[in-house]
Amino acid sequence: EELQSTNEELETANGELRDRELALDRSNTFLESILGSLTTCVVVLTRDMEVRAWNRAAEDMWGLRSDEVEGSHFLNLDIGLPTDQLRAPIRAALTGSSDSQEVKLQAVNRRGRSVLSTVSVTPLLDHREVIGAILVIENDT
Repeated sequence: EELQSTNEELETANGELRDRELALDRSNTFLESILGSLTTCVVVLTRDMEVRAWNRAAEDMWGLRSDEVEGSHFLNLDIGLPTDQLRAPIRAALTGSSDSQEVKLQAVNRRGRSVLSTVSVTPLLDHREVIGAILVIENDT
């Protein structure tokens, strides 16, 4: 009887876990859908400056797929964006010393064309704690 009661508790816990997993999967799919639908490049970095998210517009602009860059250190990426010039704004976002910074950079897209890019760097917050940085890259030309 005690074993049956424990078994029922485990089944209930497993059911709740499955429900939460499904809800999490739906949330992830929804967020990926939003990122994928944006026509502006969006890059999300961890506190260690590793790429956590890289949307379709970033793939089109820089010629690298998300699976090629996710987990890589952003400043080491071989793209036409002078990432070294973003070191200070990214660090400011990661330390929380800046709400948002905007930098204009001359870049070269994957087609070899020169473009003027405006990069907005914003802290990624979780309950007021900085957990990463969001880069929104718009090309002016």
